[in-house]
Amino acid sequence: MNRDELIALGKRIVNCEADSEEELNALCLLFNENVLDPAGCSRFYYPENFNSRRDDLSKYNPTVEEVVDHLLAYKPIRL
Repeated sequence: MNRDELIALGKRIVNCEADSEEELNALCLLFNENVLDPAGCSRFYYPENFNSRRDDLSKYNPTVEEVVDHLLAYKPIRL
């Protein structure tokens, strides 16, 4: 998928444009299959290195475009 397709899919996920939980899970799976970052669509809801004991989640409000760009910039470590 290209950037624009990932953004469209990300907006469907964030806006819960699914008829059921199973469909939402399928959308998340499709999204995750098309990005290298292992965090995938969870990055829409939680920042990188999020710690629920110390971090304030209410301050995390990225746009779908920002998340997709961050995920597309991910470079896996090659050993």
